[in-house]
Amino acid sequence: MDAPRTVLQARGLVKRYGHVTALDGADFDLLDGEILAVVGDNGAGKSSLIKALSGALVPDAGEIVLDGRPVHFRSPLDARRAGIETVYQELAVSPALSVAENLYLGRELRKAGPLGAVFRALDRERMRREAAERLAELGVRLGSMAQRVETLSGGQRQAVAVARSAVFARHVVIMDEPMAALGVRERGMVIDLIRRVRERGLSVVLISHDMPHVFELADRIHVARLGKRVAVMDPKAAAMSDVVAVMTGAA
Repeated sequence: MDAPRTVLQARGLVKRYGHVTALDGADFDLLDGEILAVVGDNGAGKSSLIKALSGALVPDAGEIVLDGRPVHFRSPLDARRAGIETVYQELAVSPALSVAENLYLGRELRKAGPLGAVFRALDRERMRREAAERLAELGVRLGSMAQRVETLSGGQRQAVAVARSAVFARHVVIMDEPMAALGVRERGMVIDLIRRVRERGLSVVLISHDMPHVFELADRIHVARLGKRVAVMDPKAAAMSDVVAVMTGAA
């Protein structure tokens, strides 16, 4: 059996802010079709690593490789164009916009002909129709594509954000604490959605401090400490206490 293909890789990433070193030669490997959890204590470099992979941060040194080719992201837009979508813990959706408008945020569909080309008129009917189809494919059921996101529950809002990433990603979906501040039922909904994203053939990076959810979802666990990757652990072979010990330097 062939070894899984590496979709996204980083070697020797360095990022310094004055005398503070956020990334100190960090490595990273994401395999095809896996859910990789990234864990670490505060100050471990998780956020800086993810920002570098998603284009929100330009490292001072090191290399990022996507599908075997070196990439140089200067902005999140560069990463999106390359097929990497990110769901952030905060500001994931625009509450005043509708479900459909959020799904197509930054990728709005224009009407055909001069109305769209010249006057840039939005094709709202098509956006609502296609949004309903996309969400249905992911098993997300909401009342109306025209309703404002501010009327949705926290879990439903997060589902819209995750669905948007799943619809447009070609390679990787990065999720930063996607279940933070959600109730038990809503967390279950997002967990199911994350699994369906993987079933679509996408690789998922899950940043989380919630160990039970990490062990429930992850195929592998990337442990960061002091700006480096210190271990990659198998949740089927390690206990939560083992991961915490590596995170904190006790092991």
